[in-house]
Amino acid sequence: MTHFVLLLLAAAIAHTLARATRAPATPLLVGAGIALGATGLLGDKSSIVRDALLLGAMFLVFFTGTELDPKRVGTQRNLALRVGVLQFFSFGALGFVLSRLLAFDTMAALQMAVALAASSTLVVVRVLQRQQRFYEPVGRLVLGVLLVQDILVILMAAALTASAQGPVGMLVALGKMLALIALTGVLVRWVTPYVVLKLNLDEESLLLVVLAMLFAFIGAARALELPLVVGAFLAGVSLSIFPINGLLRGLLSSLGDFFLAIFFVALGATLALPGPRELLLTVVLSLSVLVLTPILVAALLERAGLTARSGLDAGVMLSQTSELSLIVGLLAAERGLIEERTLSVIALVTVLTMMATPFLATDRVVWRLLRWHPSRRRARAPVPRAHEAHILLLGCGERGHALLDVLLAKNADVVVVDDDPAVVDELESRGVSALRGDGADIHVLEAAGARRARLVVSTLRRPADAVHVLSLLGDVPAYVRVFDDEDAERIRNEGGIPVLESEATAERFARWYADHATPSRTPPA
Repeated sequence: MTHFVLLLLAAAIAHTLARATRAPATPLLVGAGIALGATGLLGDKSSIVRDALLLGAMFLVFFTGTELDPKRVGTQRNLALRVGVLQFFSFGALGFVLSRLLAFDTMAALQMAVALAASSTLVVVRVLQRQQRFYEPVGRLVLGVLLVQDILVILMAAALTASAQGPVGMLVALGKMLALIALTGVLVRWVTPYVVLKLNLDEESLLLVVLAMLFAFIGAARALELPLVVGAFLAGVSLSIFPINGLLRGLLSSLGDFFLAIFFVALGATLALPGPRELLLTVVLSLSVLVLTPILVAALLERAGLTARSGLDAGVMLSQTSELSLIVGLLAAERGLIEERTLSVIALVTVLTMMATPFLATDRVVWRLLRWHPSRRRARAPVPRAHEAHILLLGCGERGHALLDVLLAKNADVVVVDDDPAVVDELESRGVSALRGDGADIHVLEAAGARRARLVVSTLRRPADAVHVLSLLGDVPAYVRVFDDEDAERIRNEGGIPVLESEATAERFARWYADHATPSRTPPA
């Protein structure tokens, strides 16, 4: 019990330092664990520490699973499947080759491959929550990629832990794993919505039901001789559907923070200090993930028809290794399949790349990366000079289409910018001047004659993009779709004219436009 108290004390000190310095908590928690282990107070890595590590790991992957609602991916599922699989196997191969070049044995190299193959659901979900991007196309795509990769990781975990039984044992383990995944699908489709939503449980009863499902899945994994964390992850997925995951997020947030702290401190306490070879591999793998992931993901997404910025945006968000991969490494070390120094490499790469993501996954970084993108060196056909005092429509989704139809009926001269090639092709077939590109990109705006426009109407999904557009327009009036009063005030302060989605439809704006020969700075009533 003394050892558990020491873990709690180390976690409290690390969190206090994180708040005082405004530094990320995860590296400080791991560092506190390393310092605690170095004092010798924990003895020879006591069973209490290992039990705390296992318990923290199960809750960690459980919370990860609750954020992976398959329905949230929507129409992005096919693209998410392609990107997830290609990233998984590309970086897995890279990790294996680099490990073998540095003379690691085959099993250690396989563990490095798994460690490098997937991105962190825990980190990416928090970034999406902070940036309020869960329901944007890029956010849906990234969540789909994470779901694909996490399933591949748990399949690899089942296979690797059965590797001592040979190929037949590995195939049997995979079959059991697929059976448990099928059970998860049944629960998601028919059981969980009824139990959680239809029975109208109070918070205490709901918490008991959730914990019962967690331990039932863990028990099923144990009965099937699968890693316990596999059961914990699938328990989370079975509770991931909307709106259940929203209820659980509020109910389990404090519990999640507690177990996350325990997990990372216990992880640090069990790590062995890496030698020169391990440190070199740590640096090489970390840089490979941070540098190559945006390049690979952006190339795949641009090939599929997304814009350069969307591709880089998704790539930067996925530029870290996964907590699930780390736990697979822990299982391998527990079974004696890899040395503790190999586990230290996996843990350090995970912590370093997780720590970097919140600083890299920002609009500022993505715009800077775009400066070196090859598309900036390709000439873009500008809108003819005949388009003077035209209306520039940025984005042509459902609202944009309704507005465009009314404007064309009024014989308005309209130029459209949209990032969907299918939309651009359809508009051009109707004789509408259209450019494919990012409506917030200065080069696209220049090609569309933004500074010569009579009026700019932005239906871009993110208010931050509209702010960027306003900084480039000069005195051209710009109407911007927004979704809340806070964004409306921000747009107003930047010189734009906000149009609240809840208060103005495309048809209302069109009626306003029809009544005003010259656009004013007064928004439609």
